[in-house]
Amino acid sequence: MAQESKSWTIGGMLRQLGPGMLVTGAFIGTGTITTSIVAGTNNGYTLLWASVTLAIIMVMVLQEMVARLSLATGLSLGQLIRDKIGLWASIIAVLAITGGNTIYSVGNLAGVNLSLDGLIPGVSGTLWMAIVTLLYWILLMLGRYALLEKTIMLLVGVMSLTFLFNMFYVTPDYPAVFKGLITPRFALSDTMLVLGLIGTTVVPYNLYLHSSGVIERQWHRNPQHYFRLMRFDTFVPIFLGGIVTMSVGVVAAAVLHPLHESQGLEITSAREMAMSLEPFLGPAAYTFFRIGLFAAAVSCMPMAALSAAYVFTQSFKLSTDLKSTPFRLVFSFVAWVPLLLALSIERPVWTIILAQTVNGMLLPISAVLILYLINKKGMVGEQYRNGWITNTLGGIAVLFAIYMGITNILSSLGLV
Repeated sequence: MAQESKSWTIGGMLRQLGPGMLVTGAFIGTGTITTSIVAGTNNGYTLLWASVTLAIIMVMVLQEMVARLSLATGLSLGQLIRDKIGLWASIIAVLAITGGNTIYSVGNLAGVNLSLDGLIPGVSGTLWMAIVTLLYWILLMLGRYALLEKTIMLLVGVMSLTFLFNMFYVTPDYPAVFKGLITPRFALSDTMLVLGLIGTTVVPYNLYLHSSGVIERQWHRNPQHYFRLMRFDTFVPIFLGGIVTMSVGVVAAAVLHPLHESQGLEITSAREMAMSLEPFLGPAAYTFFRIGLFAAAVSCMPMAALSAAYVFTQSFKLSTDLKSTPFRLVFSFVAWVPLLLALSIERPVWTIILAQTVNGMLLPISAVLILYLINKKGMVGEQYRNGWITNTLGGIAVLFAIYMGITNILSSLGLV
């Protein structure tokens, strides 16, 4: 493994956090909040191993791998797939990311529907979805979405802290929390939910965004110096994101699961989800939750559109300038097609979970390509190639995602 720089202090690395924060900000969205609340409500603490332990280990392993790959080669993941594997692999990656991000955005629009429907009498959730899509698309066209992004991330941060405080306020069953984190078990009927819990954290497009972030920071110009920073930037934000994810699931398990057991509570709208915050916020819980859910939904949508555009243009060696025609065409596709698909949404919560499940099923495509590249002889040099531990963890992550995807398909067809 590469020799680590001795010059970095903890304070210095904290000031340099960048690509890893982008990854964490992207996976703490509508999908994470909704799937974690549904899992906690229906299953108590028993699926924390999937939403927290397994998902966070998988995202750490894969994101570190792709960041190390770009650090060593000076190329983004999209460029590497095209140049080192071939056009056929690029086409597969583009179809997976563009299609996956489109479905992912449908889920986020369902979050907009949940959070804003009925906010103003006479204004439907469908109209809100169109308004939100138009606004963020205009900002992307103008290249002026930075302020919106910072504002929304602030709101998501406040909501995350609220769940963290609430987790301690509701005094959960800590032994049950610990057991849920380390004991893998689930019923066949929960396959889609488990895959959704993983897909909402290990987001395929984040792999491409992370590699591009390393290049934009120019860390590849001195890989040995930035190696330690790259790992710190990857592991610390993702670990904190895992704590936030855990807090959502734990709060739902402590507050809503007893109601599910005693009164048959089911999560069908934002109002039921907001009940998880009532012990801490009281009557203000519903309003606050709607604002947070809206922020979580909108924070992910521009990134999904942009990442698809980056993957497409890098894969086919087109201009990656935000104002170039190919770039605009792709992010416009991923912005507007989801709205057309979302118009027929009747069950927003189920749609959000389905979108995360699709992400989980598409994950092995990108993960296999990364594993191949990082181990390819002469690609990154011996000091940056995977060791046996990283290869084992990466292989387990890929095999588990494939297993869950196949099981989900067979279950949907009624074959298992």
